[in-house]
Amino acid sequence: MLCVLVSSSVIAQKTNNVQIIELNAQTFKQKVWNFDKDKLFKRVGDLPIILDFHATWCGPCKMLAPHLQAIQNKYNGKLIVYKIDVDQEPALAQRFNVQAMPTIVFIGTKEKYKSELGYRDYNDFEKLVQAHFFSK
Repeated sequence: MLCVLVSSSVIAQKTNNVQIIELNAQTFKQKVWNFDKDKLFKRVGDLPIILDFHATWCGPCKMLAPHLQAIQNKYNGKLIVYKIDVDQEPALAQRFNVQAMPTIVFIGTKEKYKSELGYRDYNDFEKLVQAHFFSK
């Protein structure tokens, strides 16, 4: 009986996940920054954005993924998390000077962003989210 309860709660948690969208160059221009139109960084939209520059072969990226999902779920409607595969979109990674993974880019204002390099546990990552977006 306990196994049934545990497995049903795990299934319920998985169905509540807010989808994190994987961006390519075209969707990036629509959702984050149209660099063809605005040569200097000028973001689209008003919600804070987290960009996860990752690679499928990157161990720390895989470890960070559940934390990003938890943040997306917790702050649904207050921020947006997007993923960018550096092997599929090297030009996007180059625009943000990504040289190692994972690199997380926090975009809060129209003309500024801040990059953080490396894996963080969930509590440290949430502190970064709070510091970049919700503490004033």
